[in-house]
Amino acid sequence: MIRADAKPIPLARPFFGREEEEAVAEVLRTGWVAQGPTTAKFEEEFARAVDVPHAIATSSCTTALHLAVIASGAGPGDEVILPSYTFPATANAVLYEGATPVLADIEPETLNLDPADAIRAITPRTKAILGVHLFGCPCKIEELERLCEERGIFLVEDAACAIGTRAGGRAAGAYGNIACFSFHARKIVSTGEGGMLTTRSEAVAELVRSLRTHGADRAAEVRQAEGAAPATAQYVRLGYNYRISDIQSAIGRVQLERLAGFVDERVRLARRYDDAFAGLSGLRLPPRFAPEEGVHSYQSYVVVLEKGAPIEPGSFMASLARRGISTRVGTYAVHKQPYFSKAFGQPRPLPFSEEAATRSVALPLYNGLALEDQDRVLEAVHATWKRDR
Repeated sequence: MIRADAKPIPLARPFFGREEEEAVAEVLRTGWVAQGPTTAKFEEEFARAVDVPHAIATSSCTTALHLAVIASGAGPGDEVILPSYTFPATANAVLYEGATPVLADIEPETLNLDPADAIRAITPRTKAILGVHLFGCPCKIEELERLCEERGIFLVEDAACAIGTRAGGRAAGAYGNIACFSFHARKIVSTGEGGMLTTRSEAVAELVRSLRTHGADRAAEVRQAEGAAPATAQYVRLGYNYRISDIQSAIGRVQLERLAGFVDERVRLARRYDDAFAGLSGLRLPPRFAPEEGVHSYQSYVVVLEKGAPIEPGSFMASLARRGISTRVGTYAVHKQPYFSKAFGQPRPLPFSEEAATRSVALPLYNGLALEDQDRVLEAVHATWKRDR
């Protein structure tokens, strides 16, 4: 049981230091706090980090996903394939444009979209595929990229959790037609809220920049990036206010400088979990990758309590909570959520998505997690496993 003097261990928390404080203060002193020159610098630096020509900052990953769906051309009568086991925002972005989300199953080992099941879901109406790097674990994006190139399908990387993730020889965000990242408070690089799109296509980048700024023309975006208000903008299409502020971008620039260290620390913490849990029967651990295969950035450390484990997931989470340790389910099976089940009914069987949604548990992992606190998690998990055996 938790000691009387022990502090609760959160599931996740962002890591901010004095450098982020000073970066924000510097922006405040300039008086330019809306999207402007600091955001332009953040975009340039992010593009270099992912090794793509274009990065476009947005107000969230959800708005980035919406713009990505628009860029794909998907609309009423079109279908977009995505994994059911994902945060609902992935499917919502498809619905915003009136297209139909077609939910496919996942691989039980990676909890990511199964390319074979994606192939089974393709129809003549398939416009795009959304491949999700869930929890920072690289999906089989190279396989999805080949598939989409062969079939003429637009490929979107949902890299919300995957800053610092690598798949094969490239960073997450460098595959397909467009990719979307999140800077939410639970993500590795955080600006509180915020998102980023990356693409190799100049045409896609120009379209997305316009869409995020009310449909303004390119000249207006250039003036804004230079710190000049786009007073003479021409609005050439239906657009949105999906911009990020320079205050957030100032934080993001500092966070991006910390990225390599952030990922290294998370990998070390994940390895401690792996080693400690290796002998626990019925506890499925996140996959590990050889360097040439990719890098799991461990935005979250998610385990699956298999059927036959000595304790059920709900009891497991309650036991850890009594010890002051925060947990949560990994994420959701979209087709089991009330809105989607009412709107689309029961799809074909998606057994691995349903298993993951009901039997996955995220354990505490964040930059700055003290080893003594992680040891408390290790001890609590082992005590729960032993007690309930």
